[in-house]
Amino acid sequence: KDEDALTQLAALYLTKGDDARSRGAAIQAATPTTASTDFLPPTTTLLGGGIEDRAFAAELQGELGVTVQVEIQGDGFFDRLTDDPPDMFSMGWIADYPGPNDFLGILLGSGASNNYGRWSSAPFDGAIGEALTASDPGTVRAAFDRAEGIVRDEVPAIPLTYDVDWSLARTGLLGAYTNGLGIIRMAGLAWRR
Repeated sequence: KDEDALTQLAALYLTKGDDARSRGAAIQAATPTTASTDFLPPTTTLLGGGIEDRAFAAELQGELGVTVQVEIQGDGFFDRLTDDPPDMFSMGWIADYPGPNDFLGILLGSGASNNYGRWSSAPFDGAIGEALTASDPGTVRAAFDRAEGIVRDEVPAIPLTYDVDWSLARTGLLGAYTNGLGIIRMAGLAWRR
């Protein structure tokens, strides 16, 4: 797989509207053997079958002129990611603990069981390791910032959507907040006495 081309695709996707077309033209100009986004490898994306799947492929086509073969995988989705991952895939993730490592190290750490893209970066792993072993909050934050910068620069994953959470609020209502999974625990609701 041509990882440089996929990184260029990711960079194009992260740029919106006319800027994306300008960036695409600049990348094409730097690749004189091609006249379009044909320099990108044949790309297959494995999706879970949600409504956003075809929209994702249509946006890549409309914004960047990149055609993506969409495969819908129901049962066996994670087996396929483990055994034969496609060029791109979409999956959801909800942190069970509200800390940076629940998104960084767990999803992108070299050898992490949830790193289905098999991305690996020694500087990233070093920053995560430093963050997890440091006891000073400033050192922890600085190490996670370095890890986030590496993810920003190398683009091993592209966050597509974020959910909006809602909470219940009323004077005297207790326990009306979502847990780390985004679920309100109804049994925890109570009125202040």
